[in-house]
Amino acid sequence: MIHQTGRSLLSMLLLISGFVLVTSPANATDAAWARVQRGGYTILIQGGDASGAQSPATDTSTDCTARTLSDRGHQLAQKLGARFAARGVRIDKVLTSSTCNARETARLSFGSTPAEIFIPLDPAPSDGAARKTQLEQIRTAILSFKGSGNLVLLTDRTNIMALTGVTPRPTEAVVTAPTEDGETIHVAGRIIFD
Repeated sequence: MIHQTGRSLLSMLLLISGFVLVTSPANATDAAWARVQRGGYTILIQGGDASGAQSPATDTSTDCTARTLSDRGHQLAQKLGARFAARGVRIDKVLTSSTCNARETARLSFGSTPAEIFIPLDPAPSDGAARKTQLEQIRTAILSFKGSGNLVLLTDRTNIMALTGVTPRPTEAVVTAPTEDGETIHVAGRIIFD
């Protein structure tokens, strides 16, 4: 009888933990949406898919007149903007790397808010000292933002990982908040778009 009760308890715990694992990304996404609806956050997003591959290729041409995003990247960028608009999320400022895929993502997603090129959001330099300076410039931009809406930074996955410790999916945003004790950048949530 005790053995049967132990199995029942174990089965119940596995069922509950499975439920938590299945529902937690949605709950995390909903909590992050609620935060950005209030405003005052920085939203880190990687530029759209330029190659059709999982990790976007970087197009560094200077004119960016040709379409650089894959069909999937184009669709995701449009959906991204539509979701922010549908949820009433106010965007005060959009900063983007100089890469064409990030600039096109910004235009398709947040066209009503003109994007500014912010060179520190460009792909990481190989020089360690230059890399450290670049990350400090991005941190400063995040920490100095004081708008009632939100700041959007379109950059690459490597920069997001270095700043937050989060490895974002191509269809995910990392929401950062004002720092807490001992933190350089506080991750307040993640939004998964698909």
